[in-house]
Amino acid sequence: MDVLHTILPQLVAALAGSTTWIQAHMATISTAIVTTLLVIFGDEINGFVKKHIRGYNFLVRTAAFVLLCVFGYGMLAAAGASAVRSLLLYFGSGYLPLTVIAAFVVMGMLAERKRYM
Repeated sequence: MDVLHTILPQLVAALAGSTTWIQAHMATISTAIVTTLLVIFGDEINGFVKKHIRGYNFLVRTAAFVLLCVFGYGMLAAAGASAVRSLLLYFGSGYLPLTVIAAFVVMGMLAERKRYM
């Protein structure tokens, strides 16, 4: 029981220190989460668009793909990073390190299921 009382303050201090670091790098972390999700689910998005533009000629299909990549993925990355940042901050600074770690673990599990790892 005495060991728990000595370790607990150190654990709380470490989490507080990591919270400060995570808050300072929140833009990078949220962008990493969004881009990782786009990589994991990009095949499904491309497949959906490809299925719906299959009957059109080459130039229309090419323009649709370019628009998807430039505007679709770009907009998803920019707006998604802002949304993920807000979502991570919603849980409060006390849970921020655990939330970020959990997000990356879940993405790793998703990537493993899709055989990206």
